[in-house]
Amino acid sequence: MGKLKLGPNIELPLREAIGQCVAILGIRGSGKSNTAGVIFEELLAARYPLSIIDTDGEYFGLKEKYEVLVVGEGENVDIELNPESAAGVAEVSLREGLPVVVDVSGMLSEDRDQFVLEYLSRLWELAGKLRRPYMIGIEECHEFIPQSVRTELKETVARIALRGRKRGLGTVVISQRSAKVDKDVLTQAGMLFLHRVVHEADMRVYGELLPWRKAEVKEQVAGLGVGECIFMADQMVRKAKVRLRNTFHGGFTPAFEPVETPKLRQVRGEILAAIQRAGARGEPDGWDEDSGWKKSAPARCAVQEAPVGTRPGAVAAACSNLQNATADASAGEASSATDEEPWRWVQQQRDEHDEDGLPDEVLRQVDRLVRRLSRRPVHERRMLSFLASREPRAYTTAELAAWTDCAEAVLLAEPPTELVELGLVDRERLARGYTYRIRLRPYVNEVFSPFESELGPEGLHRLVGCLREAFVSLGTGV
Repeated sequence: MGKLKLGPNIELPLREAIGQCVAILGIRGSGKSNTAGVIFEELLAARYPLSIIDTDGEYFGLKEKYEVLVVGEGENVDIELNPESAAGVAEVSLREGLPVVVDVSGMLSEDRDQFVLEYLSRLWELAGKLRRPYMIGIEECHEFIPQSVRTELKETVARIALRGRKRGLGTVVISQRSAKVDKDVLTQAGMLFLHRVVHEADMRVYGELLPWRKAEVKEQVAGLGVGECIFMADQMVRKAKVRLRNTFHGGFTPAFEPVETPKLRQVRGEILAAIQRAGARGEPDGWDEDSGWKKSAPARCAVQEAPVGTRPGAVAAACSNLQNATADASAGEASSATDEEPWRWVQQQRDEHDEDGLPDEVLRQVDRLVRRLSRRPVHERRMLSFLASREPRAYTTAELAAWTDCAEAVLLAEPPTELVELGLVDRERLARGYTYRIRLRPYVNEVFSPFESELGPEGLHRLVGCLREAFVSLGTGV
């Protein structure tokens, strides 16, 4: 059997992954999500079937290189589902060896927990009969297996993590708060990737897991850089660095430049057919709310390639095109979709400035940026829209909450970190708290400097105005 090549000094025999419980821990930005993504990439490359419970809609990027079906309710799903269809999809995944990303980022908490419970319960039940190697990844696992709380979902997840080996089920549990994860699962994990933590409670958990003195644990963990971890398996404990992902990381934040839009692999028609059959069991038509399949507005078929950030297809569209898609897939023909129409204001720029308008390449970059920002949470879009309309004034979190009709607790718990790291928004800590202001001109000067000679002063001024208009529009109607 092959090896999982996770980094320069981490190569693991694939057989060791069978039934393994893997824990990946670390604060946000420490590299834990990249480590999880690398493990999933290696498993997919080895054709190892898996499911990923994706709480933030980050793993759709695996489709850049691998054939993965993304289901659930989120911005980048192939098929929208509700909890009633979870068990059927889980069965198809395990029986057919179909890799599935279960995107629950768009679900309400109650629906999310019910979906995950139904999905994992069916995997557990069926694995007892089939006994095939299968991996289950669970992001933000502290939300499903919290310490000192007992729920049916927690018991199911813990059962798989602790007793899944006999059925071929392995788990990869990922969390940024080690202290909040059920201790029984962590202490029984056969493989640990411990990234940097700063909370004292999390550090104490590391002290319980690592065979070192408390002072040594603290010293070693504090010295870890991004992507570095303490790797522990069996009796081996060493510092290691995990390679970067080869596929698009939906949760990755670049410093200044907009993310290049990758193309995603097509989903074959026979896969959709299998999912259709799973959803239709017990119901003649199978494609309505009663059977668990959530219809949405007509869209491109899910078997087509689509840019990141679009909904590649809806179930209704997939059904109507299923026969042709299956024929195309059998013939080895890859269908492709054209990009969606540019944002309205981009098209207006092209129409209104035939001779002295902005260059197409500049408009394309801006278009990609606006598409990306349109996928940010509602409170971030409202904040950006408001700041763009009130440039150059700065506002506190409390003032932004009042003006944007967002809860201040949400703005404090989920600050606009990506907008700050992109260089679009300045954040300053004052005695009265954090203040935010937009920085359109500096952003344009930094990001669009290669076009400065072509644009000239007037073009740069026009570009700033275009961005302002686009950002203001992001908050309209949300």
